[in-house]
Amino acid sequence: MKNKFKTFLFTALTAVIAVGCVGDDDTTLPYYDVLPLSQGFDRKPDYTPLVDNTLLELPGWYNIAQTGSAKWKIQVYQGNGYAELTTYQSGEPVNVSWLVSPEFTTTEEHSTLAFEVAQSYVTNAANKLEVFISEDFTGTNVATATWVPLTVNIPGTSAVYFEFMNSGDVSLAEYIGKPLHLAFKVTGSGTNTTLDGSYQIDNVNVK
Repeated sequence: MKNKFKTFLFTALTAVIAVGCVGDDDTTLPYYDVLPLSQGFDRKPDYTPLVDNTLLELPGWYNIAQTGSAKWKIQVYQGNGYAELTTYQSGEPVNVSWLVSPEFTTTEEHSTLAFEVAQSYVTNAANKLEVFISEDFTGTNVATATWVPLTVNIPGTSAVYFEFMNSGDVSLAEYIGKPLHLAFKVTGSGTNTTLDGSYQIDNVNVK
């Protein structure tokens, strides 16, 4: 009789412990929302910090000098990394430089583009930053792809230098399910001092 009682008591205690563990918040796994495109320009995929004033080289990103030799670089200020394109002292009369994202696909849950953008020493509207989306860029020739311009907030010539502003939310809902590339294109000059300003990009997300 005692053995039967001990067996019953052990079974009951085991059940109570099991129920208690199931509801324990400590065992709940966190939820990770993977975005189609997310880049903060702070570190590499292996979490190695990016180095200040070095050529921007990130997996899947295309850093292209279409005209001239100026390319996008990583800049780090007070611990924050960002992408920058400057034509200052390139020595070339015309610079056209592209930064193109890896391929990504929007979904119904994630189809809104947003990023942060700043400028420095931009004094002429012809020294410009443009933002595009493409469905047919193959990674080989930026000039032959079809680029659709996006309407975003870009700091003008009167903007405070190096002060980041929000691009505004840009809907990419019409492209849901399609492979896409996002591109930032800067046009400037390394010999005309009215066209040798810089643009900075940070926190690019399709959210």
